[in-house]
Amino acid sequence: MTMSSTRDVPPDSSRAFTAALERIGIYAALAIVLFQTLYPLLWVLFGSLKTKSELINNVWGPPTSPILDNYIQAWQMAEMGTRIVNSVTVTALSLAILILVVTPCSYALARLRFPGRNIVTGLVVGSMLVPPQVLAIPLFMVARDLGIINSTIGISFIYAASIMPLSIFIMRSFFLSLPFDLEDAARVDGAGRVAILVRIMLPLARPGMALIIIFGFIEVWNDFFLAFLLLRQPAVQTIPLGLVNFFQQYDSLWNLYFAALMITTLPVILLFVLMQRQFIAGLTAGAVKA
Repeated sequence: MTMSSTRDVPPDSSRAFTAALERIGIYAALAIVLFQTLYPLLWVLFGSLKTKSELINNVWGPPTSPILDNYIQAWQMAEMGTRIVNSVTVTALSLAILILVVTPCSYALARLRFPGRNIVTGLVVGSMLVPPQVLAIPLFMVARDLGIINSTIGISFIYAASIMPLSIFIMRSFFLSLPFDLEDAARVDGAGRVAILVRIMLPLARPGMALIIIFGFIEVWNDFFLAFLLLRQPAVQTIPLGLVNFFQQYDSLWNLYFAALMITTLPVILLFVLMQRQFIAGLTAGAVKA
């Protein structure tokens, strides 16, 4: 029995070899995913730094001599200045409205006991399943009746409403994960609901706030459907509409089109990097710094 049991156990070298193979397989899979994620972005960056002829002759490789003048031409030809200002305004207003509404709503659904709470939660989850294209006609009619067609403020409210169900679902999950003892201790000290939410719950829910800000920014900044539906005048149009108009007018200038794409993509990457740091800081600090 002793000899057979010892023979069944693999030697240390075999175990080390198996662990090394598993580690190599994991890193190889991660390298493939990283390549699939980063190379399209690098391909657009390479194309934005080439001439038109070089882009045709050297499609996949890096530029031989980068041309930064493509960005200046793309900025001027696509009228990026006005559209970036419009996109920043709409995105900032949408996120401000979203945070002001989602925070107390998700806190109430997570921590308060009131009749119909489960029904409200179910309606929030169910509204996440409705695609915005289904609501195109009634949404346009309501916006027309309210007089918010070609209005950056009006479309900001619509953007906030479209992102709100998922944001409430995310923030509610974060509030549910927080211990109730913190609220009880604050209530013993005489703090009200608003003070508990602002001073105790929100600092602990920073990862959820960072998540909905990143998600909301990407959704609003890159949205074409609602902007095309509600913003008809060129003076109030956002970046996605400007890119489509630019491509329709100059469909052969792919290098300039790639430069315009990079101009609109860089703010998203920058925000994600900054908010990712805040997301990790919120996870590691948490209740210790609160």
